Amino acid sequence: PMAPPIGWVEFVHKPNKKAKDYDSQKRRRRKEIYRELYFESFHTVGVQPELVDRPSETRKDAWYLWRVSHHDEFDVPLKPGELYEKQMPHQFAKFFGEFEESGATLWPPPKTYQYYENKVGLAELFKSSGVKTPTTWVFRSAADAHRAADEVKYPVIVKDPYGYSSIGLLQAQDKSEFSTAIEEFFKNAKVGVEALVQNKVQALREARITYVDGRPFHGYWRIRENIKSASAASTRGGYQDFSFPLAVIAPFVERFANLTGIVVGGADFIWQEREPNVKVEPYCLEVSPTSDINPEPPVGWDKAYAEFKKEKGFRAAYLKVRRQWTDAMVLAVVDRYRRQRRSLFVELDGVVAGLAAAVPALKGARPELGPSLAGAAGALRELRALFFVRLFTVRGQAGDSFNTTQWWLDAKGIQYDELIVLRKAEHGAAYVQPGALVVAAAEAGSETTAALRRAGAVLLPFLDGGWQEILPS
Repeated sequence: PMAPPIGWVEFVHKPNKKAKDYDSQKRRRRKEIYRELYFESFHTVGVQPELVDRPSETRKDAWYLWRVSHHDEFDVPLKPGELYEKQMPHQFAKFFGEFEESGATLWPPPKTYQYYENKVGLAELFKSSGVKTPTTWVFRSAADAHRAADEVKYPVIVKDPYGYSSIGLLQAQDKSEFSTAIEEFFKNAKVGVEALVQNKVQALREARITYVDGRPFHGYWRIRENIKSASAASTRGGYQDFSFPLAVIAPFVERFANLTGIVVGGADFIWQEREPNVKVEPYCLEVSPTSDINPEPPVGWDKAYAEFKKEKGFRAAYLKVRRQWTDAMVLAVVDRYRRQRRSLFVELDGVVAGLAAAVPALKGARPELGPSLAGAAGALRELRALFFVRLFTVRGQAGDSFNTTQWWLDAKGIQYDELIVLRKAEHGAAYVQPGALVVAAAEAGSETTAALRRAGAVLLPFLDGGWQEILPS
């Protein structure tokens, strides 16, 4: 397939040596699951993956998938006075960023992990990038918050900017409640932790959307227990509704990913209506570059989602949706790779191979297919610096046509990025997009040419002058 070299970053967590169950080779189960699911996905798209565990082992122009699903899988060394909560996301980004120093590309981009469980950083990012989000204040002390109390627009939510799963959320309806909430927050917070205060959007529903390369992958409604609830999280009495219109919200998700540069993640969106109009741009509450995915419960499920996790069918559903996610992640890599250069489609018969090397000659093992056309090998080698060269040919049901054609191309030293063997001429239209550049044999009335024209391809007819004439075009 037309795919880059692909691999997996395998880093080893260092278990606590003082723990009773200490095992120097112990691995985190969740990361093991993703590694195995990725290895299935790699083979699905036809690539042989490689494992690396050091930045020095990565290869230039290769793409590497990786996954860190929580901070307890990663060791965060601290200097005196440093806060774990503040250092963790930046160490993630720095550590995995080193794997790209060779010219390799990691997916998802490591730099986005500076925003992992870092709502202070997110607030700054949202403001600078123009993301629609509730008005947000960051206070570094109770005194700062009290001084600004008259400027705050109530009601508000008071958050731990380094927390997750709605842990530690407080809310205030007015200035008096705000003063109490701020005192409680800083009484319990570590020294150096800020209070993030966000205007509360009055709505029962919010959406949790998991997206890959700016495209919605999975989503569901998180519904508050009541309008006064601080959060729609299940830990706060909320429940889920999986009938979410992902296709409708797709333009907003794509725009959000482009604005922030966080191209893979899980985001919380909310609309200021009791019955949300998802055709209107939502507020974004926050986003995480890595998030877990809740599989949809069976049709008719009317119990709490936590109860579904205890059912026998949950494990299979859990693995199924994650395998679909790893497929989407690998396909995003292939798609990004293919968009790096324009595709040049080149017809094999009459352009690379002489017309005498047609279908009948393909029958049998390693047939004599005849010569390649003068200049074809050199021209395609030169063109590959500018294009993805994608050879195509119509072979019908003739023998082992793909392997036979591939053998002939290798024997003739023909370089290319993809070989497409079609059973019918009209199938070629499935591979090209409007505006695609196609070098085809000169017969204007051929079935293949007609199908490509209908698909909107731009045809460069291969005339008597051969490659010497067409190469400048």
